[in-house]
Amino acid sequence: MGAEKKLASALRILAFDEEACLQQAYEAMLKASLGFTLSRGFRARSRPGHHIAIIEFVRARIDKKHGGWRTLFDRLRRKRKVALYDDTGFVSQQDAEEALKAARDCLGIIRADIASRKP
Repeated sequence: MGAEKKLASALRILAFDEEACLQQAYEAMLKASLGFTLSRGFRARSRPGHHIAIIEFVRARIDKKHGGWRTLFDRLRRKRKVALYDDTGFVSQQDAEEALKAARDCLGIIRADIASRKP
């Protein structure tokens, strides 16, 4: 799974580049979420706003008990965007570690959801 590779990369990068770690952790969450979307028979089109569409799709279908993770996913999307496109963006060690934890949680939640729906 591509999400697993992104997560492993984020873990290795943490020691020397917090911004790249956050980016890779976010991409792991996005890839897992895309897999979740596909497993439900839907496909997000690659166009402006598709990250938001994927996040909203997952948010609407993942158990509400994971509300904190779902909110964090969107916050990481915004943090990543500022870090990537704005000179004022700064990613701290704590931000990067939080992104890693969120990505681990995301992959676990999505993996469990997909496995629970297999016949």
